[in-house]
Amino acid sequence: MVLDAMQVAHIDCTGFVDDKEVSNWAGLSVLKLSDLVLENSMYFHLAIGNNKTRENIVAQLKNANFFSVTHPSAVIARTAQIGLGTFLAAQSVVAPDAKIGSHCIINHAAVVDHDCVVGDYTHIAPQCILGGGVKVGKGVLIGTGAVVLPGITIADYAVIGAGAVVTKYVAAGMTVVGNPAKSIE
Repeated sequence: MVLDAMQVAHIDCTGFVDDKEVSNWAGLSVLKLSDLVLENSMYFHLAIGNNKTRENIVAQLKNANFFSVTHPSAVIARTAQIGLGTFLAAQSVVAPDAKIGSHCIINHAAVVDHDCVVGDYTHIAPQCILGGGVKVGKGVLIGTGAVVLPGITIADYAVIGAGAVVTKYVAAGMTVVGNPAKSIE
């Protein structure tokens, strides 16, 4: 997905870092993280879906140069702010005055409405809708097709199930599902 977005946006990719036992993928070289030697001229985008894994690798690569990837069909308002290392997939929308943290994933056709704040390492899955003024903490996963009503806050590392409709505050680390969303813990 990220490689496709890079190619469509005419961003060169010279290789991958992965701990799988492969030496190349899609015609590009694959290095293990443990074999990586950082150079000032190297730039990275972490294409890892797991929020915690992405956060841990960024911590290991603290001196790395990260860049964001935006699919050309994504819509980003002029006054929106996008953090370093974030991926904006095809047809995603980031509305006016929204703030997206670093190393986030705003997936296909997800909508982050006006004045929303999305914390670092968060993944907004395909076709999610965050109403205006929503606050999302660090490391949150919002499942496919979920809707978060305007002005709601979701605290750090919470999980919102696919298709959930969030109508009230979600505490840190809580998992909620359903319509209206309720805790399953």
